[in-house]
Amino acid sequence: MTARKMDNQTLDEIMDNMLSSVIDSKSHVFGIVEDTRSEYETLRVELEEVKLQVVEKIENTVRLDLLARAARQKLTEVDGDYTRYTEFQVKAVYETAQNIQEQHFLSLKEEKVLNHRRKELEYKLQILLEKLQKAELLVARISIVLNYLNTDFKQVSHLLEDVKQKQEFGFQLIQAQEEERIKLSREIHDGPAQTLASILMQSDFLIKTYRQRPEEDARKELGDIKEQVRCALGEVRRIIYDLRPVALDNLGLVPALNKYLKSLESYKHIEIKFEYCGQSKKRLNSKIEVAIFRIVQEAVQNACKHANPSTIFVRLEFLRNKINVLVQDDGVGFPVEDGQSENSFGLIGMKERVELLNGDFKIESILEVGTTISITLDVEIENELEMVFQNETSENF
Repeated sequence: MTARKMDNQTLDEIMDNMLSSVIDSKSHVFGIVEDTRSEYETLRVELEEVKLQVVEKIENTVRLDLLARAARQKLTEVDGDYTRYTEFQVKAVYETAQNIQEQHFLSLKEEKVLNHRRKELEYKLQILLEKLQKAELLVARISIVLNYLNTDFKQVSHLLEDVKQKQEFGFQLIQAQEEERIKLSREIHDGPAQTLASILMQSDFLIKTYRQRPEEDARKELGDIKEQVRCALGEVRRIIYDLRPVALDNLGLVPALNKYLKSLESYKHIEIKFEYCGQSKKRLNSKIEVAIFRIVQEAVQNACKHANPSTIFVRLEFLRNKINVLVQDDGVGFPVEDGQSENSFGLIGMKERVELLNGDFKIESILEVGTTISITLDVEIENELEMVFQNETSENF
């Protein structure tokens, strides 16, 4: 038990550490995403500015190229024509052409630099965009993992606890079976076995002495033996009924429950009200009848043992292809969420029976008010059910 608790505690610590690590990782990656996005935005703005500069520089280069051509043409025109142009004018045209040529060369160089910078920025932006997309995808995946850890994975502890409860219930069931066998052996030993042994001794004594005794004494002795046989038979029948009610097989679910609850009411001195509505023309499946009988038996015994009620109410509702079972008491109640309550194994047993039949099991309990157990089972009935509301107690049987 301690080892299991330690395992659950260790698992919770591991899960908490994992959550903390994932949250830290998400924050770190998110910071990287924001830094990358900021750098991307800065480079994008710079790229737009460089593109504008490239356009302006191209226009300027084209303009200078046209001026350079015109200057070269003018230089060709004035070169050697000293009759029309003075040496000073030729020199001025030459200097102008050279200056324009230098500006054009410088503009081409600057255009090349700007184009190189544009391509460099475009390449960096592409790399940053890919990194940004990958980082955002990573953040999304981390969010999914974090959500899984916060929701689905945390259910692992509940599943382990449920498995542990079922395992403990299995051990409890084995122990209950052994205790039931011990109880049964004691009842047989202290009841019918003792009575039969006494009958055997009396019979043997009567056989040996009946010729020497008055007829009246012999008849009285035989009457005592008959009474003991009747009591022993009653004890055997009671034990058999506890193991498997004969009325359940012979008469059906409602009469068997009626007989059982009446017997329990007189034995426990607790008022037990039994009602039903709807009645099938045919018997239910034996598996369903036994399951409902045992569930009601367990629920009522739990109430008698733990709830200290003054009244227990049992109701069966036969619907088309469905049966609703309600067991309600006005006892002390208990916190339903408390998995360690002393009657939890009885509840687990009922829940297991219902789940095996693919039914619904619900329990509500309020302290100092009482407990309500409601069960719904789907059944297959060939004939239609008589849906006339009878709402009568089992005194009819």
